[in-house]
Amino acid sequence: MAAAGREAVGRPSKEHLPVAQLACIMAVLISLGCVNFILLKELYTAYGDQYAFFVNQGVNFLYIVYGGAILYPRMCLTNAVTPTMKALSKKRFVVMGFLDALGTFFTAMGAAFTPGSMQPLLNQTLIPWIIMVSRVYLKKIYSSGELSGALLIMLGACTSALPPILLPHSEDDMRWYAVFFYALSNVPMAMSACYKEGNFQEQELDVWYLTQWVSIFQFLISFLFVPLLCLPGFGSVHGTPLVDLPGQFYGGFLCCLQVTDECAEKPTFWLLIGYCGVNVMYNTLGLYLVKVASALMNALSYAILLPCTTLLFFTPLAGVAQEHFSAYDWFTVAGLVFVLAGFVQYQRHGRVVHLEELPTDLVRTITPEDFEKCLHAPQQSFQERVIGSGLAHGFGMDVAEVRRVFGTDWELVRPLMGGTSSHTHRYRHQHGGSSPHWHVIDHDHKYDPLSDHAHGHDAEHEHSDEAHSHSHGHDHTNGAGHSNGHGVGHSQVAACGHSHNGR
Repeated sequence: MAAAGREAVGRPSKEHLPVAQLACIMAVLISLGCVNFILLKELYTAYGDQYAFFVNQGVNFLYIVYGGAILYPRMCLTNAVTPTMKALSKKRFVVMGFLDALGTFFTAMGAAFTPGSMQPLLNQTLIPWIIMVSRVYLKKIYSSGELSGALLIMLGACTSALPPILLPHSEDDMRWYAVFFYALSNVPMAMSACYKEGNFQEQELDVWYLTQWVSIFQFLISFLFVPLLCLPGFGSVHGTPLVDLPGQFYGGFLCCLQVTDECAEKPTFWLLIGYCGVNVMYNTLGLYLVKVASALMNALSYAILLPCTTLLFFTPLAGVAQEHFSAYDWFTVAGLVFVLAGFVQYQRHGRVVHLEELPTDLVRTITPEDFEKCLHAPQQSFQERVIGSGLAHGFGMDVAEVRRVFGTDWELVRPLMGGTSSHTHRYRHQHGGSSPHWHVIDHDHKYDPLSDHAHGHDAEHEHSDEAHSHSHGHDHTNGAGHSNGHGVGHSQVAACGHSHNGR
């Protein structure tokens, strides 16, 4: 019965589809993903770097059109968007719109002269950036397994990008600053993902409602970046004079209509329309697969998609985006191996579905009821670009979040003589790879003696540097005792207790 109970808690309810149908969904998702990345490369290559900002704004505008075509009928015909959602302050949307606008702006500045085979690998560096941002912003605690996976991803990205840049190469196909801009776009994307996770825990919004508002602000805010086009590398090698920028943007519009000589023979209009349509379908099907498939099947889909999108650029299926395989491209293959290994490592240590799959130290301290609290569905949106980051597709549970919330046990120790102010807390944690132990902290503040309370991680080591004492105790198999000091009166005593007095 206990095992059955944990199974129910650990696995969110899903629609049950036949295996053949799920396999078809996976195949379509992988195919759409490949087409999505090829169209992105072909789109920016067709317009060139001088019209890259127009393409960026064209994509943002079409997302408003496509999203509105889906959202507004839903708002009229269904209750998917509740009054509570509508009443939510739009400040959060503005922040997300700014971060996403910055991310897509750097993508636009780099996409034309970043090799297509390199782009999927650089996209994966969103994972280590998310780890760094969420460690600071969300206070998440990552294991060595997750960190080693992120390190492998960064190593793979550098392996694929640095040698071709540093060695002699033709600037007709690749420019070092374009690769830098494309890689840099992951930083605001990671900040956006972490901001979304930290600010939509209590109220989950309809994905189309969120996407529509963010797209509107993203489109408007992107115009603030126009002065950057005057700088070398932004939109052209030497930059564009400020007085020429309106004409350049209008030139991109004429290129879209295919009425200029340079764009008359290019399918610029259909590339822009088609890329946005495929991208919406790709994201929508990815969200649907989250609902109907297991976490393993989701991870498998995106793990297959990564090498497919990378290697497809070396085949005739890539069309005009096809790249001729050269000696430098072996660095891309080596980078792919590192990135794929890092992706698998990160998913293996960073996502779980059942309580029993958590690390041993967490399983001992988390009840099935506590586990259920961590299974909240992440807020979904279409602003994610990484393949299978978990944040983008929401499968499984974030172990770093569980470790942050439940990595420490807090206990309230009430005074024997009663009272409503002076009391003690005990909390359990560990230093590095050492065994878990308990701290004791004396507190003096008003509290309700009939209810329990805790102070969280920020209070664990909140004390004055002037005067406090703190002691450890350890059980040693050989019965030996030892002492140690680090400037704050630290002594080893018998039993695994750790007392800490101070305010």
